[in-house]
Amino acid sequence: MLIVTYLQQEFVLLPELQSFDLVGEDSKALLMEKWQKFRWLAFLVAPIMLPLRLTLISLCFFIGSFFVSEMSGYKFNDWWTVVLRAQAVMLGYSICICILNICAGSERTGEVISHMSLMFLGGEDMALWLRVPLSALNLFEIIYWFVMAWLVARMTKNRFFGSFKFVMSSYGIGYLFYIVFLMFLVLYLS
Repeated sequence: MLIVTYLQQEFVLLPELQSFDLVGEDSKALLMEKWQKFRWLAFLVAPIMLPLRLTLISLCFFIGSFFVSEMSGYKFNDWWTVVLRAQAVMLGYSICICILNICAGSERTGEVISHMSLMFLGGEDMALWLRVPLSALNLFEIIYWFVMAWLVARMTKNRFFGSFKFVMSSYGIGYLFYIVFLMFLVLYLS
């Protein structure tokens, strides 16, 4: 994650800031100075966000296991292990987006991201707060759900379909709350 953060800063964000034509040269210099001064924060936030994400998703599974008898009896650490292994999909997503950003540029990357999510259904014409759920459901997120279901099935020795229902009922509800929270923030801040 730290390598991806560094590559994104050096090969994507820095060239974008240098070619930012909407502001004058003085404003651009001030912007570059502030960015250079505070760019280290991204390296601090990335390692904090990963354990936070892992903990929240594991908590969804742990709480969900109280309501599904087949999944009860597993400890928080068991769910943490499942989520940690499934996180490889999201790390792969970050790496793919980083490589695409470096090789093709940010405009082409935005195009590809919109085609990987449900944004290709006409998301450009929708209000910003309605774009949030369309962009949240992308190809890598769906793969992530299937990998988590497979790992849960392997851990609990249950069938895949039952494990997928469990992932949908535990992580899916948590993810739905997350999407609604993001929609609320977009509406509130706009």
